[in-house]
Amino acid sequence: MKNRTKLGLFLILVGVLMILYVSTSYTKVESITRQPSFHQGKQRVLSKLHKAQPGEKIAAIIIPNQNKRIPVYEGTSAEILKKGAGHYQKSALPGENNNVILSGHRDTFFRFLKDLEKNDSLILETTEKEYEYKITKFSVVSSKDKTILTPKPRPVLTLTTCYPFSFIGNAPKRYIVTAELTQTIDIMKN
Repeated sequence: MKNRTKLGLFLILVGVLMILYVSTSYTKVESITRQPSFHQGKQRVLSKLHKAQPGEKIAAIIIPNQNKRIPVYEGTSAEILKKGAGHYQKSALPGENNNVILSGHRDTFFRFLKDLEKNDSLILETTEKEYEYKITKFSVVSSKDKTILTPKPRPVLTLTTCYPFSFIGNAPKRYIVTAELTQTIDIMKN
């Protein structure tokens, strides 16, 4: 009887610790996504002359209908994706006439992807401009599928995360959101 009691208490303790971990992770992500405007920070101007270094903050993605602002960092390493969304280094920079690819974890910063709908707006904010995109397509592909890396002849924003959203462990597929640029707005410098 004592062993069963000890096992039961141990399992309860593990459950409580798991709940605490998930709660603190959720709170951290929510506090980061409610940050003030990106262009108020000290970030470098994006250009072909300045190659962003891995881990450098290059933009923020704004989801207007969910009141979220997610920082975007150069690179897609595990450390970077703990802080926000990651910009695939071989893809275009915001404002270039090509495919800007951003990745994020489905259970933290890119959890909102499952709630998006066609024609929703996404805004990519840099120190100089805001790029507004409208969602045109959703797709699910194999984790080995590299077609999202294909260059585009027009400005496109591609968001990618693991799929299914409720999968535990390394998910076998990727959820892809494709959006096309609709307008560019210059940010006034104070």
